[in-house]
Amino acid sequence: MATPIKEWSKLEVRAVVRFLFSKGTKPSEIHKQIAQTYGEGAMSRSRVYQWCNWFGEGRTSLGNEPKSGRPKTSTNEENTTRVDELIRCDRRMKIREIALTLEIPKSTVHEIVHDTLGYRKGQCINAARYCSTLDRLKEAIRRKRPGLLRRGVVLQHDNATPHSANLTQQWLQRYGWEILPHPAHSPDLAPSDFHLFGSLKRHLGGMAFETEDDLISELRNWFDNLDVDFFQVGINSLLSRWQKCIDLHEDYVEK
Repeated sequence: MATPIKEWSKLEVRAVVRFLFSKGTKPSEIHKQIAQTYGEGAMSRSRVYQWCNWFGEGRTSLGNEPKSGRPKTSTNEENTTRVDELIRCDRRMKIREIALTLEIPKSTVHEIVHDTLGYRKGQCINAARYCSTLDRLKEAIRRKRPGLLRRGVVLQHDNATPHSANLTQQWLQRYGWEILPHPAHSPDLAPSDFHLFGSLKRHLGGMAFETEDDLISELRNWFDNLDVDFFQVGINSLLSRWQKCIDLHEDYVEK
């Protein structure tokens, strides 16, 4: 392992950060290389992210610039985008590190991360990723059933955090999609639960897979060989289930 450089200046380290960032190196990797080359104390992880953010915004100066005196406190679209970009670069970043990097209050970052973007610790699906899924769904509808977009889309999803997050609600309002009401904790009213997952569970019962790729291959094979009306049957059965729910004043549970 190379011996860290003992004599260096802040401008030199910043220049290296700018060079690596311009090459497309991720901030986390830049910090790792800086620490290996100049030592752990050369530049903190949050500071590396901060300089990468500045360079990404077009900054060219390596020196200290006077502060404008206007605090960046608003939970606006610009800050939301900047926070989301940092998280996507490194999902291990903490609220404090994001706040230091973007120079906005921790309370603002917390609101953006949890309320606007819908991120949760250990959560596989977040609002930003869910909106990306909706983007792909809208594009698929445009290609396969363009008339449906003109007539209006009725979307069914439950009240999970990514679905109810502000970012998701803004997406739905922007495209005018109607949401089918869904009582909390009602898998009996979700076709994915009462129709898709049950059939898939029965198909996979007793199978064992040595690798994740084997499992993925089997799943793709199962989906490719479904009857053409499989999903239509599930959606149609939702009508009768909803009617029962209405008749029983939302006290319906499939037995």
